[in-house]
Amino acid sequence: MSTNTMTFASHGYLVTPILVTDQELAFARVLINQLVGRFRIGEPAAVSVGVNISDVSRQYPQRNPDINPDQWKHEPFIIGDLIALEPRFARILSLPSVWACVAELLECAPCEVLFHFCNLTCKPAEIGPAVGWHRDADNRYFASHDGRTVRLLIPLQLMSAHNGGTSVVSGSHLHTDPTIEAAMCPEVPPGAGLALHSAVLHGSSPNRSKQERDVIVIQFGLRSSTLRYQAKEFLSLSTREELLLYYRDSIAKQNMQP
Repeated sequence: MSTNTMTFASHGYLVTPILVTDQELAFARVLINQLVGRFRIGEPAAVSVGVNISDVSRQYPQRNPDINPDQWKHEPFIIGDLIALEPRFARILSLPSVWACVAELLECAPCEVLFHFCNLTCKPAEIGPAVGWHRDADNRYFASHDGRTVRLLIPLQLMSAHNGGTSVVSGSHLHTDPTIEAAMCPEVPPGAGLALHSAVLHGSSPNRSKQERDVIVIQFGLRSSTLRYQAKEFLSLSTREELLLYYRDSIAKQNMQP
């Protein structure tokens, strides 16, 4: 068992080494800026798989105090199904470093790992809402019976307590009644990852800093697991090779267009 695997098994989370190079990170930022722009102008495809700052602030006012929801109807909080909106996201999601990291934490061969879903979660400077305390194993979107999934958060900026970074209760995946007061917020450099066990308790505070906090969220699971809930996202349950093939085919088709 590697040091990373032992840390993950003990604490329920791990700050990974850099998974996405500066070049790939710059590429991801271009795609995300374009996607956020599409959301802001109200493109139906982007809006239909998203949640705006206004809606989440109305639904959970305690998570975004002192924010006027009426001002932020076109500002995204979450945009889901990234590959369906932009095929080039498959390039980021199929990076070997990402899949090797997940396979190590799930203690399996990379060929046993499956992609579940991905989204972009934005906490804009000064108006980003908090995320309530929860365990990913309890979600009704995409979850397995055995809980053997890994949620990987890859920030595009330094993620910390300063800009509403994700806090975790270390070891809470091993306890049914953890103490939230013991939570801590690890610093995660851009391009690194915060890997979360499905049962670890985590949440975050609002972003009132002048720094953005944009995070690509990806969930992975095992081929052998059976699912309690399965969302209908594009290319869900794909292998890395299938994502990579889709990306290459998409680029080839784009190059053939007049």
